[in-house]
Amino acid sequence: MKSTLLFYVIYLALGSLATAEVVVKDDTGATLYFSQTPQRIVSLSAGATEMLFVAGAGAKIKATVQGADEPSAAKKIVRIGDPNALQYPRLIALNPEVIVVWKDMTNRLVIESLEKLKFKIYYVSAAKLSDIPNSIQRLGTLAGTEVIAGQAAKAIQLRLSAMKFTKSDIPPLKVFYMILDSPLYTIGGRHILTDALRYCGARNIFADIDFPVPIVEFLNVVKANPDAILMATGPITARDWRERWAAFRSVNAVANKQVVPFIDLRLERMGPTAIEAVAGLCSQLQHFRS
Repeated sequence: MKSTLLFYVIYLALGSLATAEVVVKDDTGATLYFSQTPQRIVSLSAGATEMLFVAGAGAKIKATVQGADEPSAAKKIVRIGDPNALQYPRLIALNPEVIVVWKDMTNRLVIESLEKLKFKIYYVSAAKLSDIPNSIQRLGTLAGTEVIAGQAAKAIQLRLSAMKFTKSDIPPLKVFYMILDSPLYTIGGRHILTDALRYCGARNIFADIDFPVPIVEFLNVVKANPDAILMATGPITARDWRERWAAFRSVNAVANKQVVPFIDLRLERMGPTAIEAVAGLCSQLQHFRS
């Protein structure tokens, strides 16, 4: 009798714990369990930090990384390095309940270190502009700010619905987006900028690479023969990069002098403000058609 009663008490206790448990799914579909809604969040992505603020969870971010400057309130948050070079003692001292990481934009060694330290990892993964509202809504669930996140997500969805793809009777403009020259970094199919190019009636020549920021070879670019090369850098560095491209005169972009600097941090962050940057990108590309 006593053993039966004890079993029943334990059963009720476990049931109460299960009821009190907060269950959240991240962008990859992975399930995370918390005893209560997380109040101490660390974000290792500028884009994820921006999303958290939009989701109404900015006050819960205890630390973030370099480059997380949107919105302006994010600039006041403690920095603990960049996504691939963290200051682990400071991170450990913060004792976060969850760490928000952008899937495939963080070095695997960093992920492994976080796992060894037994931190709970929540993955954000947005490959298209239309993924952003869903990511925000899920972050709202994580932070317990579902109402604010839901309203923000709906507003962004309406904004996206109002955006129209550039229509043209001519084939899409082939674009190479150059992030770094050595190694030669570009954007792949899972970068929001690739989706933004589609809205502009253009095509990323490396859209078939299933990764956000892959490394390619100069000869790969020559073979793809882009109509335009956008260099994500300032004028001085762009001049040096343009000189490197001058040797590849068979490339349409080089022959037509359509190798130009273009950088918009909103698109590179891949947060909600990326949507606002699409018009500027389309305007830049329109010059190459005229």
